[in-house]
Amino acid sequence: MKRWLTIVVAVVSVGLSAAQNVPVRYDGSGVQMVHVPTEEDVTVNILPPDSPYYYMPMMMRYMEGDTTLTDEHYFYLYYGYAYQPEYDAHRELPGESVIYEIVKRTGQPTLEEALAIIEAGKENMTVDPFSPSNINMMTFAYELAGDSLNARISADRFAKIVRVITSSGTGIREKSPWHILRFSHANDIITAQGLSVAKRTVRTRDVEYIQVERNSAGVRGYFFNFGRVYWKPYEGERVRKRSNWMINGYRLR
Repeated sequence: MKRWLTIVVAVVSVGLSAAQNVPVRYDGSGVQMVHVPTEEDVTVNILPPDSPYYYMPMMMRYMEGDTTLTDEHYFYLYYGYAYQPEYDAHRELPGESVIYEIVKRTGQPTLEEALAIIEAGKENMTVDPFSPSNINMMTFAYELAGDSLNARISADRFAKIVRVITSSGTGIREKSPWHILRFSHANDIITAQGLSVAKRTVRTRDVEYIQVERNSAGVRGYFFNFGRVYWKPYEGERVRKRSNWMINGYRLR
C-alpha cells in the first residue's frame, strides 16, 4: 500500500509542488501560515447553524464532491470531524483488506480491479472520510477507470487535506506539531513526501516524533499531535478524561 501511495502521488496531479515536498503555505510576507486547531476555534465555527462552516451542510458538500470548498472549509471539516458521533479513530476501515489484496497481487490493476478499489474506498470513507492514503488510492483508481471527473474531485480532496494537516503546525518542533485524527494519517503524510518511517517515539502525552529513513532532502522527521485519537474510548482502553462542559451535545475543554 505504501509503495502504491508513493506512485499515486507522482502520477496524479494533486497540486503539490513535488512528491518529496510538504505543501507549506505562506502569507504575503513569506511567513509560514499556521492554523492550530483548538476546541474553542473549531466548535464556535462548526456548531452555529448560521456559520459558513456549520458542519452538516459542509460535510454534505464534501461527500458530494464540491471542489469549491476552500482550505478553510477543509480545516473545519477535518478537525470538526472529531466532534461528530461517527468519529472513532480505532475502527478498522471496512474496505482496506480488499484494496490490500489487490495491491498485493498486482502492480497494474485491471479495470475490474480499479472499480473494486473505488467501491472499497467508498466503504472506507464511511468510517474515515479524510484518510489521505484511501483518497489518493481512489484517485489512482478513478484515473485507471477513465473517470476524470471523480479523479479530479479525489485529487482535490487529497491536496487540501494534506495542506490542512501540514498547516496545523510547523511539524519541526515539539511545541508546533502537525495535528492528526488517526495514527495512519501521520504515516500517510510521511509517505506522501516519498519518505519512509524509521522510528516512532512518544515525546509527550499527546505528541510523538516520527523519524524518517535517510533521504536526499535531508529531512530527519516530524512531530505529530495524536491527542484526538483518545477522545473516544475503545475496547480495552480508558479514554483520557476531558471536561464535562457541553455545547449542543459537544464536549468542550
